[in-house]
Amino acid sequence: MITKIDHLGVLVSDIDANEALFELLGLDVGAVEHVPAFGVDIAFIRVGESLVELVEPVDHDSDIAADLRAADDDALLHHVAYRVEDIEAELETLRAAGVPLADETPRRGAGDARVAFLDPAAANGVRVELVERPSDVALD
Repeated sequence: MITKIDHLGVLVSDIDANEALFELLGLDVGAVEHVPAFGVDIAFIRVGESLVELVEPVDHDSDIAADLRAADDDALLHHVAYRVEDIEAELETLRAAGVPLADETPRRGAGDARVAFLDPAAANGVRVELVERPSDVALD
């Protein structure tokens, strides 16, 4: 069951260059965390009970780096992530319904999360991520 929007993922060419705007808006940008499973660095920004996730590709041969190059821009709204209580059960329900999955099994994401992406075709081109966390992200 989806419990809330966990975060909006914003793909950026440089986290540091984007940090200043959010700080001017009075928002705290958390520490940068390297996520090897995706070849990215990530920094979270808390906005109410949800997060904005700045995602900077560090593996320049990855699919996510290719997404940013294809946009021909320095930033791109990349995905909407929904918090779920049991990611395995959600994936099984979606699989049984024939929903195409990019991730058949969860991977380790930022903030001690287990994450899985649906195939963009599942939501008419919108990237959807499912996120299971043991607790809310603490910004350090």
